[in-house]
Amino acid sequence: MLSGRLNTAFVERVNLTIRQGVALLVRRTWGTAQTVRAPRLHLLWWQGYYHFVRPHQALRQEYPQSLLHRDQQRPNRYRERIPTMAAGLTEHRWMV
Repeated sequence: MLSGRLNTAFVERVNLTIRQGVALLVRRTWGTAQTVRAPRLHLLWWQGYYHFVRPHQALRQEYPQSLLHRDQQRPNRYRERIPTMAAGLTEHRWMV
């Protein structure tokens, strides 16, 4: 159960996730920003990818038992979902 209080671990997790996704923010990188605008555009692109394209394991749904037949095995028991699917904003995963 969530306490409703801000926890440092949550902030650090978000920072790490963003740093791993945006090459210009990775520590000790060869990538350098040529303009002030470049990191902002890269961050906005990554944010769109993270919310509309990349499936999140914590949001996956198990298929109903009626779809899992004994004769035919499904290669995947779970339906991958993205945050916008979980929020009900879209019904399919977007492509880049």
